[in-house]
Amino acid sequence: MSKKSKNAISASQNIVETPWRISMRKLRRNKVAMVGLIFLIAMVLFCVIGPLFSPYSNITEVDIVNAKQPPSSLHWLGTDTSGRDILTRLMLGGRVSLMVGLIATALEIFIGAFLGCVSGYYGGAVDAVMMRIVDVVLSLPALPILIMISAIFSDRHVDTGARIYYLMLILACLGWAGICRFFRGQVLTVRETDYMAATEAMGLHDMRKIFKHIMPNVFPLIIVTATLEVGNMILTESAMSFLGVGVLPPYASWGNMVQEGSNMVDFTLHPWMWMPAGFCILATVLCINLFGDGLRDALDPRMTVK
Repeated sequence: MSKKSKNAISASQNIVETPWRISMRKLRRNKVAMVGLIFLIAMVLFCVIGPLFSPYSNITEVDIVNAKQPPSSLHWLGTDTSGRDILTRLMLGGRVSLMVGLIATALEIFIGAFLGCVSGYYGGAVDAVMMRIVDVVLSLPALPILIMISAIFSDRHVDTGARIYYLMLILACLGWAGICRFFRGQVLTVRETDYMAATEAMGLHDMRKIFKHIMPNVFPLIIVTATLEVGNMILTESAMSFLGVGVLPPYASWGNMVQEGSNMVDFTLHPWMWMPAGFCILATVLCINLFGDGLRDALDPRMTVK
């Protein structure tokens, strides 16, 4: 065997097979998850970069003369009821829908994971009070509450752009309870391990134990939960916008674009007005779930390495 081959074998043996490296190798070998990830990256680029190349970037401009025009060389996906280019609105609407999904999920996961870790770590009265609060939040009818809040915003004449950010916060406040209960169960298991007993012997501060030792050990679960929850948030925002209580015109979102087909005439005679947004919702949420399932399998230590 040559010296070069021996060096290559020696270098390969020195590579440490960390759990993260093993998980990423399993994820890369999951073709379905990789297809979902590639589609999501393409969709993000389509929504973020696409409008920069569109000549119809002014979404407030109304052209009634060209309203409801079918796809053509000027408007590849046709125009809507106000004569606006649907392809451009599809990209701008994707920005809003993806932004709502990502930011609302980040807020929801942060609140739920932190409170779940605190509840599971302290137990006793803290756990009992926290779980009763979770029960109350889970018993609230989310959609009627969102509709009532939207009615209040309309009565108070809240700016349409600001409503998008309020929507993210409200969705996070209504969704954190289930995340909290899930992570609380995980922490009840983690706190009984030997390394947690060692942190007790070292006299570390409680917040240091939670942030430095408990949350990093449930971090894979946080990633998987966040990935799957983004799809749920996009669907919720789309449903609200479809009902006219989410993102409102002139701002575009996939939900209020699908709402264009809510009457039978447009649904049957002008399918180009609602089908592209419906396809984007379907494909994006499906690919998020496929990637989330693959990520969950990759980060599960009980799965065998292939």
